[in-house]
Amino acid sequence: MCAMQLVETIAPIFLIILVGYLIRNLGVLKDDFFSEANRFVYFFSLPVLIFTGIVKSGLETFSISLILSVVLPTIAVFFLACGLGRLMGLRRGQLGTFVQSTYHGNVSYIGLAVVFYMLGEEAFRHGSIMVGFLVLTTNLLSSIILSMATSRPDKHGPGPLVSIARNPVIISSLAGILAAYVKLPIPVLVMKSMGILANIALPLALVTIGASLTPASMKQAWKLGVLVSGIKLLLLPALGVGLLRALALPAREGFTGVLLLATPVATLAYIMAEQMGGDGELASSAVTLSTILSLFSYMGWALFLGIA
Repeated sequence: MCAMQLVETIAPIFLIILVGYLIRNLGVLKDDFFSEANRFVYFFSLPVLIFTGIVKSGLETFSISLILSVVLPTIAVFFLACGLGRLMGLRRGQLGTFVQSTYHGNVSYIGLAVVFYMLGEEAFRHGSIMVGFLVLTTNLLSSIILSMATSRPDKHGPGPLVSIARNPVIISSLAGILAAYVKLPIPVLVMKSMGILANIALPLALVTIGASLTPASMKQAWKLGVLVSGIKLLLLPALGVGLLRALALPAREGFTGVLLLATPVATLAYIMAEQMGGDGELASSAVTLSTILSLFSYMGWALFLGIA
């Protein structure tokens, strides 16, 4: 893939995000549409996409090393960010939000889209399994740090373990792994129907991501937003590259993990910060800034890894 082909592969992903931003801000569609569209993707289309991807791929070529290649760098950045936040004098809600934003990536929406369009369907199937374990790890760590660091934990909402158990991405990933392991026979008619529903997930997810961006938020806490983006888009995937080489993983599968680690900060990081007494302005700034910058960081990582 040459540089121009790389641009032609990545740029359309972010143009769809831009379309979502313009549609919402021009008032073409009401905010309720994006809210319901996001719920539809999160609870129905995306889980079906992940489930069918895992079932089609099987587990024969998958290894625990691939899971470790994304989980271990995430845990390492968690502890690094905790120490860095303490050194900078961050406290309570701001500390919790800073830490979770450095590793909590938008793997389900942007990550899987980038993997699919850059590396193809086979890499997407491997990525679907990795995403399940990555979402499990990031949500657990985020719940822990926000509960410990914030002054206003959400006492009325479900606990972290309950929230994780209800997560559709985790449920669909584990269900897909189980179905693939036992070689569950699924009728062709059902698989084709699920495939139609799954095809909606990535484009609609990108539109809803664009609709959620708030550039005005970057004026608030922009310095911390830049630092978070640097850690999330550069340091975290760099650790993934180091581990990829240390474990001697196959290049194609390993690249999938690096691209997932290089995702911008998840919108869920903002939602969790707001619900658990974190710094909403910092989270919003980190989400928007990292999403914009990820267009360029993805190109850089693709060139560095030799995908281009």
